[in-house]
Amino acid sequence: MPYSAPAGFSLRRNSGTALSLSTSILILFIIVPAVCFGYGFHDALNYGNTINVVSIRSAALVGIRVFGSQGASAVFLNPASLSNVNSFNMTASTSSIAWSEEVVDSTSKVQRSGTGLGSLTGAVAFRTGPDMVIGAGIAQVSDHQYEGTHFLPDDPSHPGIDIVEMLKAKGGLWEALGGVSWSFSDNFSAGVSAGMRFGSVNYEYVYDEKFTPYIDSTYTWGWDASEACYHAGFVLADDELSAGVCYTSGSSDHYYSRISIAGRARAEHIGNSTMGFEGEIVDPFGKNFFIGKLSLETPIRDNMNMYAGVGFNEGEDMNRVGLAFSIGGNYRIGRVIIDSALSHSGRSRKSTSFPNEYSDFVDDSWTHFCIGLQYVI
Repeated sequence: MPYSAPAGFSLRRNSGTALSLSTSILILFIIVPAVCFGYGFHDALNYGNTINVVSIRSAALVGIRVFGSQGASAVFLNPASLSNVNSFNMTASTSSIAWSEEVVDSTSKVQRSGTGLGSLTGAVAFRTGPDMVIGAGIAQVSDHQYEGTHFLPDDPSHPGIDIVEMLKAKGGLWEALGGVSWSFSDNFSAGVSAGMRFGSVNYEYVYDEKFTPYIDSTYTWGWDASEACYHAGFVLADDELSAGVCYTSGSSDHYYSRISIAGRARAEHIGNSTMGFEGEIVDPFGKNFFIGKLSLETPIRDNMNMYAGVGFNEGEDMNRVGLAFSIGGNYRIGRVIIDSALSHSGRSRKSTSFPNEYSDFVDDSWTHFCIGLQYVI
């Protein structure tokens, strides 16, 4: 039975057991339409993982978006926050990722894990007048990396490995944006950023039977995308209270739109700490998955701040509510700010991984180790 890749995919097949592999690939594409947010098997084949550490400040505050940046990286989150730039801000940041996928059934656990590049961001912004700031930047906004091996007994009643399946995925989406913010008053600012969301993802699926002296079949396929995108938002703030909203456009095939609503308050009696809450709706008016985030900002010294956050998320086919936590901070030396953060997320779903792999549930977790530099004037 010949296999036909979905529209927009390129496909290559080596010689071997085409019938068995085609059936597996067909099942693979049937079972993966569920919405997922993580670094597991399903995520690699669907929408991947939305990178919530584009800004190191956001990463340290469990991925908040409305108040997730006070510098040039705001063009990727809430462009209204560009108004915090005094004269000039240039920022660069990156992270490394460690992820794991644990497939759990009543008798066993199978764990897969990996490491790689998590994020990469560069942006610049400068004030053009008393009421306007413009900025531009490029950043990776989604990640599809995955590498897993599935060992399958040919006859479940006889132990032993007869078939090996392997899936490798790499790639993701990037955004290149320009943005502007306006300060309509001392307490109210709004902003918008727009540009291109682009990238590609490549897959390799291997099916190998134990009793053959060569790899039976290999399929490779992939996709690429390039389309317009935008962010918009506003912030209403004074010295004690702040509130805001931001929106990120999506695409029909590879990236979900999202809207975030947030509020925060500064508590002078506990060291001028700022406590905040943000609610994010993924795919509004569609799936409507909710992500809740609680954050805390505490100044340690005039040139040092500490951040922390906890959050929860929901999604399709969830086994239990997903949890997240983060911690980080920054340190200023003259005109240079050093940012760092650790951001951890976990999710449990009621589903399988490889097409022929049974499970009661699958637990995913991923941790970003983030560092960044800012130059400010």
